[in-house]
Amino acid sequence: MKTRPASLEGSLIWLFFIPICTITLFAVWASISLALGALASFTLILVVLLPSLFALYKAYQRIFGCLDGVAVQLDGLANEEFTVWHLAKYKQGRVAQIKVDLKTIAERMKNKRQEYLQNETFIFDFINELDLPIVVLDHHYHVYHHNRAAETFYHGKNITGFSTAQLKLEQVQGRWQTLKQNQRFKVVEHSLYRGQRKYQLMVYVSIEQSLRRNEQQAWQKLVRVLNHEVRNSLTPIYSMAQSLKELSDQSNEELRDTMLNVIEKRSEHLLSFVANYSKLSQLPVPQKSHITASGLLLRLQTLFPSVCVKLLSGQNLSLFCDVEQLEQALLNLVKNAQQANEVIGSQRVELTLRLQNEVCQIDVLDNGEGISNTDNLFTPFYSTKEQGNGIGLVLSREIIRAQGGELTLNSRTDADGAVARIELPNELKESGIVSS
Repeated sequence: MKTRPASLEGSLIWLFFIPICTITLFAVWASISLALGALASFTLILVVLLPSLFALYKAYQRIFGCLDGVAVQLDGLANEEFTVWHLAKYKQGRVAQIKVDLKTIAERMKNKRQEYLQNETFIFDFINELDLPIVVLDHHYHVYHHNRAAETFYHGKNITGFSTAQLKLEQVQGRWQTLKQNQRFKVVEHSLYRGQRKYQLMVYVSIEQSLRRNEQQAWQKLVRVLNHEVRNSLTPIYSMAQSLKELSDQSNEELRDTMLNVIEKRSEHLLSFVANYSKLSQLPVPQKSHITASGLLLRLQTLFPSVCVKLLSGQNLSLFCDVEQLEQALLNLVKNAQQANEVIGSQRVELTLRLQNEVCQIDVLDNGEGISNTDNLFTPFYSTKEQGNGIGLVLSREIIRAQGGELTLNSRTDADGAVARIELPNELKESGIVSS
């Protein structure tokens, strides 16, 4: 079985051993042929063998010195050092050609690096111009870069170096998301590679914007409701008006009065419908002011004497809001809660307040049947009640949204019934008089 040397060094030593043995045997043969003494024979062997050993040693050094130079050069290229100087003394031959090849590789790598840097600069400049908040995280998941929209998202803070915890990012079912001012943002993650390091491009996308299509569907439902209501009122009015024109003066007075009465009722219904629509579309601009927690509690207890009103936290804080508009929204919600209780014969409605420095939470809780279908909750003029006009919840939500808050309606998790939750952004009072 033919064996091969395990290394280049071993291969060279075996190859160098052949001329050394040949020279040694030749010197021994010459000493025997010339009948030289021991000292003369030893001297002859040294004279013949030493230059050969020296030459072979130098050849060995040159070969591995060249290989070391190539290795150092490759290491420099790996560390983005593009100067080729380790083999500068070789002007001709195979090593010089290797030097040329390394120089070509270095130029290509340098051009590629410049291209990558230009692309990276372009990407970062492009990111900076986008209105979406975007942050770039390093391999430790700390902020490496962010755009102006991200800085604005975090209230003007320089977030470079922030961790995901400081960014208030959390993973839900393997996906990043965050919450700001009652709006949920999903964070889309993309991987970027620079050298040997991996970066994460995090793009913040408002889930509210993703729900615009649902809102568009709601407005389409509104148009259908408008068309239905107006057509249902105008069709009999038009028909009866035509009939009245054809009636002669001697016709049945009772029939004429009946037709006029129907026209009057349908016209009243249409006017009421238009008035509700006007109420929804012409909300006044909120006039915000500070009100103490105790002052708000007293006002709500006076406004809703049959409702259990509780202040659960923030007794020493104040709320920055338009109190009159807030009370109008609560009137609608409490009325809905009382109507939900009537279905099962209950009368207990709770109204709870939680005040914090940054947000206020108000819950209206009933003991009814809960929410079975949320599809049309906030569709204008849609109602499941016989006498409902479908305006209360929509109007309440628009009032709360005008103050920067949000209104949600869900089934309770702790008991039967539903909970209408208002979340309003709060501001600490700096100066001035707080209303009570």
